[in-house]
Amino acid sequence: MSRRLYEKTRHLLSQEHPILPLPDFKDRGGELSIALAFPNRYYTAMSNLGFQAVYWLFNQAPGTLCQRAFLPDPEDIPEYRRTQIPLFSLESQRPVRSFDILAFSVSYENDYPHLLTMMDLARIPLLKKDRAEDDPLVMAGGASILMNPEPLADFVDFFVIGEAEEIIGPLTETLRKGREKGLSKESLLHDLVHLEGLYVPQFYKVTYKPDGTIDSFTPKDGIPARVKKAWLKDLNSSVTVSPLVTPNTELSNMLLLELSRGCRRGCRFCAGCYAYFPYRHRDAGLLEKSRGPRQGNSGKGGAGGGGHLRLSRNHPSWAGNHEGGDCPVLFIASGRFPLPRACRPGFPDRAETLTLAPEAGSERMRRVIKKGFTEESILRAVEILAERGFNNFRLYFMVGLPEEGKEDVKAIMDLTRKIQHHALVKSPGKKKAERITVSLNSFVPKPGTPFQWHPFEDLSGLNEKIKWVKEGFRRDRNISVTADLPKWAYLQTFLSRGDRRVGKLLLAAHNLEDNWPQAYRSVDLNPDFYVYRPRTFEEIFPWDFIDHGVKKKYLWKEYQEALKEGKEEKGE
Repeated sequence: MSRRLYEKTRHLLSQEHPILPLPDFKDRGGELSIALAFPNRYYTAMSNLGFQAVYWLFNQAPGTLCQRAFLPDPEDIPEYRRTQIPLFSLESQRPVRSFDILAFSVSYENDYPHLLTMMDLARIPLLKKDRAEDDPLVMAGGASILMNPEPLADFVDFFVIGEAEEIIGPLTETLRKGREKGLSKESLLHDLVHLEGLYVPQFYKVTYKPDGTIDSFTPKDGIPARVKKAWLKDLNSSVTVSPLVTPNTELSNMLLLELSRGCRRGCRFCAGCYAYFPYRHRDAGLLEKSRGPRQGNSGKGGAGGGGHLRLSRNHPSWAGNHEGGDCPVLFIASGRFPLPRACRPGFPDRAETLTLAPEAGSERMRRVIKKGFTEESILRAVEILAERGFNNFRLYFMVGLPEEGKEDVKAIMDLTRKIQHHALVKSPGKKKAERITVSLNSFVPKPGTPFQWHPFEDLSGLNEKIKWVKEGFRRDRNISVTADLPKWAYLQTFLSRGDRRVGKLLLAAHNLEDNWPQAYRSVDLNPDFYVYRPRTFEEIFPWDFIDHGVKKKYLWKEYQEALKEGKEEKGE
């Protein structure tokens, strides 16, 4: 036994403040018990509105009790292994393996290895074929699952494909009835597979061609050929709000509210736009009523920050009179937008750094990716912000985009210096910009987007482009550059576009304690096949069985249009 692990958990729990009503978590018996697991640390999980919303929805379902579990902090994992304490829940310190259902909320592909770590710490067999009837059923949902669940097919019994509001009711009812009847796992999964938005991989057979691509993806008799994404038609029918606030997150003591879902802009690289299509937004009056007793500042979110524009236009109190608010990401459209009070000079806790996401330095590349921002609109937005006293900016750019050349990478530096200049000219008293942080991210082609056919750029090319930008700003004291490691973007591409065979490599990496280079060598599977290979329209993708609501022909047309625009601008 480790008193330190239990005391740390109780301390985290003691610092949480409920916003919405939650049940008494004492074991009452007879209820469907769900351990909702986030395959990353508490600090990260509790900043995730989707995770918190699912937690509350599960606990609103009749006869259902949901508790949370997290990936332990790095310093605590050896303690779990040393003391042989099985991973336990936050609320009651109950072993995760004793719950009826272990439900993973997975937002990022790079968290897939953490999922295996948590199951291992919980003493649940990793491969579903090795689990017994008294082991929990393992399910998974979330943003990355919605795009492509196949890499986890060997480990997860069933997947939720879609939005929780539409699925949790029928899902928990089916699970409760199956539990009451004493159904076997196999029988219960047969009942689940007929629910909209539920995918059970064992009922689908995959065959492969000699070249390694998928030949067929065939359901068993009576099983739907395609899984239709479940989605909430009317966003005003529910309010997505965090049921708890805590200081132990990136957004300390901040109440999170979802303003919109999806995005209207249709950027060709953006998984969120296509996975959560169509774009929907909530009425501001509904959000105003939803806040209830104030326990902290209010954080408002939507894809691309677009929710700020719609909300402040429709409901002035959110733009200037509310007690709190945040504006970490501004949506550059016309450069004419009101700012929440928390982003205005004189507000005691206003944001110190504002984030802008041009994504590409040149207008040519922004047209290729369909970002739609002109340099003029970006600089006008910077001027407005500088006039209001902001002089710290974080700028998000991608490298490795389709049709990108060296001149487009140089344009990142040119645009950054123009932003710095315009901020300086418009700052009150000509105060010099304190800091501009350029954040470089390697472009990862995502399933279900127009760029799903495009290969990932080779690592040497990405490293060289990052080096160009860092060298270009080396003598600029007020401009710093941060960059992701392209090798991890390579892994993300591999996991996001992989098929069921990828599970072999995930398992090998787990057994080798995340030594990925050794795992790549130990498994008869070439990750370059998934990462660097160009695709044809006719190829069957591992995720093609999912009906996202956007036709593949439309995505292909958008991809071809992007390539055409890129070549025309180059004069090819």
